[in-house]
Amino acid sequence: MIKKNHKKVLIIDDNSSILNYLKTILGKYYFEVKTCTNGYDGLQNTAEFKPDIVFLDLMMPNIDGIQLLQLKKVLNDIKDIPVIVISANAGRKNVISAMEAGADRVLSKPIDFKQLKTAVNELLEGSFFDVVKTDIEIKEDKRIEDNKNFFKEKFEEFKDIILDGINNRDQDAIKKTAVFLQKYSKSFDNTANLILLKEIENKDYRRPSDWLFAELKIKEIDQNLKVI
Repeated sequence: MIKKNHKKVLIIDDNSSILNYLKTILGKYYFEVKTCTNGYDGLQNTAEFKPDIVFLDLMMPNIDGIQLLQLKKVLNDIKDIPVIVISANAGRKNVISAMEAGADRVLSKPIDFKQLKTAVNELLEGSFFDVVKTDIEIKEDKRIEDNKNFFKEKFEEFKDIILDGINNRDQDAIKKTAVFLQKYSKSFDNTANLILLKEIENKDYRRPSDWLFAELKIKEIDQNLKVI
């Protein structure tokens, strides 16, 4: 029996069409895919998400692809993660610059799927495109992704109520909002954040440290949402 793929992929590109294409095509082959749209977030997510492989555009805001590759080389935790550069300008000069900076492969846009498969299989030393998800699995993935994005939106919308409740020492507002957010947290695999919200709800807020506890838990949820 062929084993399903469980490799993690990070895609760093400010082009939404490329992000959506790669996320869709790789997701069909059981890759766990995370995306970001600028070099700073890309470097942070490489360190936190610990992908098995990275797809990287060269032209991006704040930190470009070459700078990211150079920074990655000196960070011990992530320096060995293979990187496939994807560029609309994959001429000889850019290819050489990317490879010298630390890229493992360079693919030109528009991306050729056969070249992509070959590069991924070679760099990860395996065959990762043998099993394709069923339509039911793809629909379930979309449902989970939609619920995840909805929770992120609701958390951004309501976390200020909790923070205001902390500042105003209003435990009712804190507890009610935490309960409200738990409902949305249950709609996808979000156990860590669900536990944190329950901890916020269950505090009695009699000691000064309880208010600080709630604030720290909100920051922890915020951080968790950046890497899911």
